[in-house]
Amino acid sequence: MPGEHDTSTQHPRLAGVADVPRSGLDEATIISAATPGGPSTSVEIGRQLVGTTLGPYRLEQFVGGGGMGAVFRGHDTTLDRIVAVKVLAGRESDDEEMLRRFRNEAQSAARLDHENIGRVYAVGSEGGWHYIVFEFIEGRNLRDLVREEGPFDLARTVDVAVQVADALEHASERAVVHRDIKPSNIVITPGGRARVVDMGLARLHQMAGDRDLTMSGMTLGTFDYISPEQARDPRAADVRSDLYSLGCTIFYMLAGRPPFAEGTMVQKLLQHQQEPPPSIEALRPDVPRAFATILERLMAKDPADRPQRPATLVAELMAFADAEGISLVAPRPTSPLPPTVAPLSTPSLLPWLVPLGALLALVGWLWIESLRPVRRPQPQAAVPALPEPVRDARPPRLVRVSAPVEPAALVDALGTAADGDIIELAFSQTVDIPALALAGRRLMLRAASGSRPGVRFATTLTGSGGFATACDIGDGSLEIRGVALAYAAPVAAERPALFTIGAGTLSCEDVLLEIPDAGGEPSRSGAGGRAAFVAVHPGEAADPGRGCTLVLVTTRACGDGVFLDATDRRPSRVVLSWSGGGLISSRQLLATAGTTGTGTMGDGDRRVEITLDDATFACRDGIVLATDSRSQPVLAQVRITARGCTFLTEGTPLALQTGIGEPEDYEAALTWRNRGSRHEGTDVFRRIDGAAERIDMLFRDQPTVFRHAAQVDRWPDAAAWRAAWSARGD
Repeated sequence: MPGEHDTSTQHPRLAGVADVPRSGLDEATIISAATPGGPSTSVEIGRQLVGTTLGPYRLEQFVGGGGMGAVFRGHDTTLDRIVAVKVLAGRESDDEEMLRRFRNEAQSAARLDHENIGRVYAVGSEGGWHYIVFEFIEGRNLRDLVREEGPFDLARTVDVAVQVADALEHASERAVVHRDIKPSNIVITPGGRARVVDMGLARLHQMAGDRDLTMSGMTLGTFDYISPEQARDPRAADVRSDLYSLGCTIFYMLAGRPPFAEGTMVQKLLQHQQEPPPSIEALRPDVPRAFATILERLMAKDPADRPQRPATLVAELMAFADAEGISLVAPRPTSPLPPTVAPLSTPSLLPWLVPLGALLALVGWLWIESLRPVRRPQPQAAVPALPEPVRDARPPRLVRVSAPVEPAALVDALGTAADGDIIELAFSQTVDIPALALAGRRLMLRAASGSRPGVRFATTLTGSGGFATACDIGDGSLEIRGVALAYAAPVAAERPALFTIGAGTLSCEDVLLEIPDAGGEPSRSGAGGRAAFVAVHPGEAADPGRGCTLVLVTTRACGDGVFLDATDRRPSRVVLSWSGGGLISSRQLLATAGTTGTGTMGDGDRRVEITLDDATFACRDGIVLATDSRSQPVLAQVRITARGCTFLTEGTPLALQTGIGEPEDYEAALTWRNRGSRHEGTDVFRRIDGAAERIDMLFRDQPTVFRHAAQVDRWPDAAAWRAAWSARGD
C-alpha cells in the first residue's frame, strides 16, 4: 500500500533519507535497471527487523523505503540518541553492485560536514545485514510543505535556495555530486534551516571505468528534476547537473509543481531535453525579472550556460536578496568560491546512444498511453489555477565568432544581437572594437572552451551620465565569462569609464578588466577627471528603488581608477558582490557622494551595499571615499561586509568620509562588518573629516577585529595578475 512506503505518513518528523512519494513514478527516484536475484523489499525488511538490534542500534520503527533499502527510526544505545538507520535491501546481499552503491553512499556522506547536509554517523554489517546510520533530522521535506501549505513566497524560496547551493558547494569541493536533488530530499527544520539528505546516488569524481557505480543503460535520478545530461548518461553528471535539479526545485517552490509536470516518463525526459521550461513570471507575476533570469540560467539545457559552481549561484542570490531587502533566516554561507577554478568539461553527446535504446523500448509499450490527451489535474482549493506559460516567440541565439577573427564580425555580432543572445568567442587574441550600447538588451559574452579572448574598446560614447564610456549597460544586463575587457580609448577623456550602468546588471565570472594607467602620474583628484571601471548613472526618470546589481566571481581588475563610481547626484541603489580575484588600483574600490535629497527611499537617497569574499583589494587611496557638499547634502548610506579578504592601502585609511556633515551623521552612514580579513598600510581604519572636526578611528579601537599591519609587506603586481589570467586558458 502507498502508505507503507510514505515516510511522512509513517513518521512525519523523520528525514534521514529520501522520502518515497505518495503517488506515481513522477516523483520517485528511479533506478531503471532491476537488481538480479530479487532481494527483499523494504516492507519485508521492515516487518522482519522492527524491534531487533544491529550493532548498538535498536530499530524501533519502520518509517519507509529509500532508493536502496529500508529506513528505521533507531536508538543508539551507546550514545543514547535517536538516529535514522538505513538497511540495505537483500539479506547477505549477494548483489555486489548494490552493495558497492550502498558503501558509496556511506563514503560520500562521510566526506561531508556542513550544517545544511544530513550527517552520517556510522556504517556497519551484522547478521548479513548492511546498514548506515544517519543523523535524525526534525523537520518536513519541501515536497510535503508545498503540498500542505502552498507555494512559497519569494523570500522563503531565496532563503532555501541559498542554503542548498551552499551545501552543494561544500559537496563539490569534496568531489561529491548528489545527483538526486529534489524537494523530498531537502528537509526544512522547525527553525527554517534547509538540510540536504540522501547521498544514495552520489558519485565520487575520482571513480572511473568499471569502478563507477553507474552502469551503462541505467538512468538515475527523478524524472521531474533530472538534468538533460544526466538522463543521457549519469556518469556525465557533475555539479552543474545538481544545479539544474536545484533550478527545478526552486521552480517547484514557487509554482507548486515541477517545470514539466505532465506526461509519461518518456515525455518528461524529452521535455527536459528539448523544451524550454515555462516562464515563472507567467505563473508567479510577483517574481522579479532579475530572479527569473537566475532561474532560467539554472535550467539551461547546456551545462556551459549554467553557473559553473554553486558559489556563483550563492553570490547571485545574495546580491538579489540584498537588492530586494530580503532578510535570510540562515547565516551567510561559509563556502566562498576558491580564487582559481578549473573549467569543467562539457559532457559528450555520445552517451545518448545507449540509454536511447532503453527509451525506445519504453516508448513501445507506452506509445498508446502517450498519445492520449493528458488530463490536467484540477487545482486544489488552497492553490488557484495557474495560467498557461507564456513563451518567447524567438529562442536565444548562440552566435560564435571564430579565429581568425575579423573585428567587423565581432562588431556585427554585438550590434545585431537580440535580447537574450549569447556571443561566444572562439579565439585567443585581443580585438579592438568601437564602444557598445546595450539599449536595454540582455546579452552574454563568453569564451569558448579552451579560448582566452580579449576585447578592447577603442572609442567611447558620450552623454552617459557625463562619462566617456566604452560599454553602456543602461537598464540592460551583460554577463561576461572568461573574457578580458579593456578601455583603450584616449585617456584624455574627461570622465573615462569602462562600463556605465543605470538600473541594469553586470555579471562577471573569470574575467580580467583593465583601464589605462596614468603613465606614472597620479590620478586627477577632481570628480570630473576620475576614471572608473563601473560608473552609475541612474538617469533622469529612473526609479531609485530599482538600482543596479554587480556580481563578480574570480574576476580581477587592474588600472588607474575607482572601481565603482556612484557620485551621480540622483538617488540610486547599488549592490556589489565580489567573490575571488580582486582589484589593483591607484584609487578606491568605491567613490560615492551625497544626493540632492529628491529621492523617496528614506534613510538616505543613495544606498550602496557591498559584499566581499576571499578577494584582494590593493587600493593606494583607500577602499571607500564618501563625500557630500552643499549641492549634494544627503549622505550616501554604505554597508560593507567583508569575509576572508586582504586590503592594502598606501598610508591612507580604509574609509574616508569628508564634506559638510556632522560626525554622528557620518558614523551612521557607513557600516563595515568584517570576518577573517586582513589590512596592511596604515593604523587608521576610518577618517571623518566634516564641518566640525577631523576624527581618526584606529584599527585597534574597532569592535570588528582585523588582522592588521601598519606597513604593506608586498604590493601585488598587475602584470603578474594579467599573466596568470591568460595562462589559465592554456
